[in-house]
Amino acid sequence: MLESLGLTRREHDVYRALLQRPDWDLTAIAQRTGLTERGVRGALDRLTELSLLHSAAGAEGFIPVNPEIGITPLLQRIEAELDEQRARLSRDRAALAALASDYASLRLQAGSDGVERLDGVDAVRVRLREISQKATFSVRALMPGGTLSAAALDACKPLDEQTLARGVGMQTIYLDSVCNDQATVEYARWFSSKGGRTRTMPSLPMRLILCDHSAAVLPLDQDSSRGAYVIHLKSVVAALNELFDLIWDRATPLGENAAPSLAGPSERDLALLKMLEDGLTDEGISRKLGVSIRTVRRLMSDLMGRLGTQSRFQAGAEAVRRGWM
Repeated sequence: MLESLGLTRREHDVYRALLQRPDWDLTAIAQRTGLTERGVRGALDRLTELSLLHSAAGAEGFIPVNPEIGITPLLQRIEAELDEQRARLSRDRAALAALASDYASLRLQAGSDGVERLDGVDAVRVRLREISQKATFSVRALMPGGTLSAAALDACKPLDEQTLARGVGMQTIYLDSVCNDQATVEYARWFSSKGGRTRTMPSLPMRLILCDHSAAVLPLDQDSSRGAYVIHLKSVVAALNELFDLIWDRATPLGENAAPSLAGPSERDLALLKMLEDGLTDEGISRKLGVSIRTVRRLMSDLMGRLGTQSRFQAGAEAVRRGWM
């Protein structure tokens, strides 16, 4: 059929009926095709419009026209329109290539020393989307900021799904505290079902995103909303990938955190002791672990109880004596 030209099955049947019996009137055509007389009139009008029927002079009948003669001019017009569309598409592609070249040139100038600076969270989000879409084999992330809102997780899904569907491996490490957040746990299950992998650690050194072995994204400072650096220096990116590997090997698959071992310190114990050694306050430890200050104090109390000490100073000394530090 010629549906793309607007010729329906009904009109095709009416045309074939008139080929067989050009002298048939509306009633005969209706009986032949199973259409109403109104439907036949509509079909005759459309066939005439398409130049497939010619009104007989001095009569009410119609003369079928060779479709190659009637339809070919219409096909030629459509073909000409398609040629023009192809020409416009070719011009648009050339313009897009030139614009992309300008964009890449500006990026190259901005990061001529191997480091781009992005100011503001919106600029970071746009650049991260660009980098992720260009990744060919891996996207890896350290996420020390604690739990994310359900809205934020939902916003991540489309890009993550597209990236995983391209066969790019994705690894994310969160803080242990996210295990208490149902939205994050459900996201991790969805992420795993699509081929991604998620692990957790008691603490993480920084927010970090690595794409392939070509780019690393780091926040300007602890307040990641201020902006970020995109680093392309191969030696730095390689070192950050090695750091990620070390953390990944020590991390626990999300939802499978084991109970602390009586024979030695857990990763969380070691993280707490290191923060004590660095002189962090409860507030500082709370930010690093992504938990409340009350939770920090409970964890410290539990650690001191297992070490058999009465103060944090004694806990540090006992940990050193046991070889934990």
